[in-house]
Amino acid sequence: MIHHWSLRTRFVLFATACLIPLLAVVVFFLDRGIERNAEQLINTESTLAQLINQTLQYNIQENGEALNTLARQPEVVALDGVRSQAVLGQYRAARPLLSGVFLTDQAGSVIAESGPPIAPLRTQLSSQIETTMATGDNLISNPLPLGDLRVIVLTYPITPLSDAEAAAANATTNAQAPIVQGPEAGDGTSGGTPAKPGEPVGAIGAIIQTDNLARYVVPLAPAQTEIAVTGPNDVILATAGIASNPAFFLDTLAPTIKLALDGDADYVTFTDADGEERLAVYTPFTFDGAEWGIFVTNPTPRAFARNLLWQSLIVLVLAGIVILALAIFFGEMTARPLRQLTAQAAAFRRGDFHQFFEPSGSGEIRALGSTFSEMAEQLSEQMQGLEETREERERQAGQLRDLLRRTVRLQEDERRRIAGEIHDAVSPLITGALYQARALQIRNGSTPPDEREQSLASVNQLLERASQELHGVIFDLRPPDLDDIGVVAAIEAYVQTIQRTGLACRLEAIGDSPSLTPEVRLGVYRIVQEALHNVVRHASADEAVVRLETTEHGLRVTIRDNGAGFDPESAVRPTSLGLLSMRERAAAIGANFTIVTRPGGGTAIVIERTDTGDTLTTDILAVIAANGLNDRPTDIDPSTIPANSQTPTTTSDGMAVSTPPSREA
Repeated sequence: MIHHWSLRTRFVLFATACLIPLLAVVVFFLDRGIERNAEQLINTESTLAQLINQTLQYNIQENGEALNTLARQPEVVALDGVRSQAVLGQYRAARPLLSGVFLTDQAGSVIAESGPPIAPLRTQLSSQIETTMATGDNLISNPLPLGDLRVIVLTYPITPLSDAEAAAANATTNAQAPIVQGPEAGDGTSGGTPAKPGEPVGAIGAIIQTDNLARYVVPLAPAQTEIAVTGPNDVILATAGIASNPAFFLDTLAPTIKLALDGDADYVTFTDADGEERLAVYTPFTFDGAEWGIFVTNPTPRAFARNLLWQSLIVLVLAGIVILALAIFFGEMTARPLRQLTAQAAAFRRGDFHQFFEPSGSGEIRALGSTFSEMAEQLSEQMQGLEETREERERQAGQLRDLLRRTVRLQEDERRRIAGEIHDAVSPLITGALYQARALQIRNGSTPPDEREQSLASVNQLLERASQELHGVIFDLRPPDLDDIGVVAAIEAYVQTIQRTGLACRLEAIGDSPSLTPEVRLGVYRIVQEALHNVVRHASADEAVVRLETTEHGLRVTIRDNGAGFDPESAVRPTSLGLLSMRERAAAIGANFTIVTRPGGGTAIVIERTDTGDTLTTDILAVIAANGLNDRPTDIDPSTIPANSQTPTTTSDGMAVSTPPSREA
């Protein structure tokens, strides 16, 4: 079976075999890359977790230090609600991270506040405030709901000033020593037991929205990185992936969150809500008073490797396609010369000697092809001579058939026209004369002399009219002036004949009288004759112009009328036979034939015979269509029609235009 494989198939199999080691190399390096990427990812996430830790520490500590400074202000230490209110407002305005600031006494009652009311959080904050005053520690709450907001609260103790600090403060502000307030605390009055220096007399707190805090953390996350800061039972702030389902994150990593809150720092792998394996690095938030953990997660390198594997497979497939295409190409380049020789030999066996192939390939294959081509060329020359002789005979026979068919058609058309004219014009006159002669014969001499003379005169008149009609028919068959005085004079004589029908017709001859052969003179005359005949019978026109122009390029004849016009594409006209006759005559003398017409816009027929035989262009119809066919046909100046034109089928204003038939028609 292998012996029957083509060269192209063998090249493809060889290329496929080369792809297998390449695939093994890619898989090996991909597996090694996963291990290295895991180590790099852990280091990157650890660095990012430390950066988040420092960022949170900086923002909270900065506001905490400012809050501690605020807690040492005399107005605040004195628990003066009125004066503290202004100080708190100034402090909050200077700290964009803070949403509110509040001041409480030792009993936890709010003395002053700036920002959202703290009353809804009083129950949740009571234990934190008590712990702050009891221990003197700075504390941070877990996220608490405040209306539509989620907030955390910083609480700092308010400690009375030492003696030296109190003396300095009295010297500048005349402040009273703080006292422990009773139930009426916060009204700015003094009444109670004076506080001892170093003993907390109240607490000051700051409200921070978790969304404001997240604005300093979330931008640190790269594209697929997720960040979360958690408390014991809640997610304080997180990026979108974790924030969309925080409960799943807390349940899945509950043991790890406990380790982070206990101060441990490590990494762990887990599966997220979308089923993707992720690697999470966790570390505690190293800030006194905060029991938080920081988590930074990313898809594991193996998850990346799956995408990378697909990308690698796509690259391999594309590489395989390129390699297979190259294999097919080189196999084709090698096998093509042999196939060409085989095909040429098969063609010779069938008797086909017209297939030639340029020798291709190289070496022995090219030499064999050259020898075979020389042999084929000699055989083909012999067969070509016989074929050309046969085709020439068939072509001549076809020309004879076409000529006979057109001749018979023209003869029949001419006979039909002559028969119609004799039948319509001559036959009625002869019939009338015959009836009157028979009437005289029947009376057998009994007719009075006057009446007999009158009858004979009528017969004579009818016979004279019949003679004139016959003379017109003979003139139509072959005008005697055509060969004697030329085509211009013959057309002038026919124009005068048309004028006797009542149609205002005139001839405009421009240039010298053309020197034409008898065949061309007769063809031009017949076309003008047929065109004017159609104007009289079908156009309902009151004016017609025949313009005969001799130029250096040849002869141009234009017949215009201001009649009804017609649509040559859709309407079946009685003049269709006449139009066909004019086209045939124009083609017979080597002239171009063009009709420009539209319903209600008159008709213009142009024939042009050039010395070079060039065809008419669209310029002629563009000029005629631009000028229009108005009631006055002289509005169209045929002198503006260029000599070399091609004919379009329609004009821009909807005018119907008939295209001239080809010379073969």
